[in-house]
Amino acid sequence: MKKSIQSILFTVLLAMAFTSAGAQKMFAALPETSKFKAGTIDGLFNQHPGSSVDIRFTDGFRVTGIIKSNQKVYDNLQTIIIESTNYSKAKLFISKSTDKNNQQKYVGRMMGRGYIDGLEIKGDLAGNNTIKKIDLRETIID
Repeated sequence: MKKSIQSILFTVLLAMAFTSAGAQKMFAALPETSKFKAGTIDGLFNQHPGSSVDIRFTDGFRVTGIIKSNQKVYDNLQTIIIESTNYSKAKLFISKSTDKNNQQKYVGRMMGRGYIDGLEIKGDLAGNNTIKKIDLRETIID
């Protein structure tokens, strides 16, 4: 019994070592933080699943892909999912919430399978919209 537990533990540690060693960063070339205009993503929420999109967030960051889902979850909350064609099929999730004064703000993430980094998208009611790089190893709890 003790040997089988040691064997399992060794296998898990070995798998973790290979996973960490082979982990790559998808967004290494991007700055840590950048700003974008809200109008950049406003029109996405009118698109239907299957539509092709080309989103130019900044001069150095552009996402092309296909809308996989566009759902209005509540009257004041809508979420889209885009599968990127230029970032290894990474998924871009963006939600738009509308307050009682009809002001909109955005929140989202972009992540790809097998990569250790991602992007966080935040926007506030004042129109301050940012993209920030995140380390997925720090955001995922085992």
